[in-house]
Amino acid sequence: MILALVALVVIGVSVAAAQFSAANTMRMHWHPILTITGSPVTVPSQIGIDQSLWKDHSLDQYGIGGLSPLHTHDTSGTIHVESNTVREFTLHEFLAIWGQPGDGSAIDGHPVTSLTVDGVQQTSPIGDVVLKDGQKIVMTLSP
Repeated sequence: MILALVALVVIGVSVAAAQFSAANTMRMHWHPILTITGSPVTVPSQIGIDQSLWKDHSLDQYGIGGLSPLHTHDTSGTIHVESNTVREFTLHEFLAIWGQPGDGSAIDGHPVTSLTVDGVQQTSPIGDVVLKDGQKIVMTLSP
């Protein structure tokens, strides 16, 4: 009886450890770069890390180590896509985490006048841009 109980405890702990490990295993690690021009707005450091710059928590289940799966470390504009699940993440989702309008109509109250991705002018809604590794995203704002 005691052996059976010990076996159940070992199995339970093993399952819990495997689930924890899977949730904290990085399956995506991409770095698109967001540049903002035309206005004195800089992409802040610590979006998705600092609670004051982490407004939307709907993607928390995909994060690793307590971070949002979409976050910044510095003001270079590099968006770190670090996820425990392979899936598409969008500019809309990054802007929501930052606390900006998800439709990408404005950044810190400055209207967005144009958006290019890898040098190509975008005509679809800003939020529809799927983030990809090495991608160069430029948002131009009116002052």
